Amino acid sequence: MKFYFQLDSDNIIRDAITYPHEGYTEVELDMTHLPAGINAGYYRWNGTTFEIDESLKPKDPNDVTQAIEELQRNQQLMQQAIDDLVMGGAL
Repeated sequence: MKFYFQLDSDNIIRDAITYPHEGYTEVELDMTHLPAGINAGYYRWNGTTFEIDESLKPKDPNDVTQAIEELQRNQQLMQQAIDDLVMGGAL
């Protein structure tokens, strides 16, 4: 079956559709269905088939501790910048 993949510059599959579209690469595969999540950003097209790139795959999608900590750090930096703008750096 023909599929059409939107690939980034590293051949990572960003989107997959079943009809031709500008900017998409046509591929012929011996399957009628693609795996769920093929456009999740960790499947790579190698020219003949797709494969999971384990280095791109999230380690544990349920572990959001690091993401929360980074968001909190960013929030603190933004708050400091707002305070500096509002108070003219007088804090």
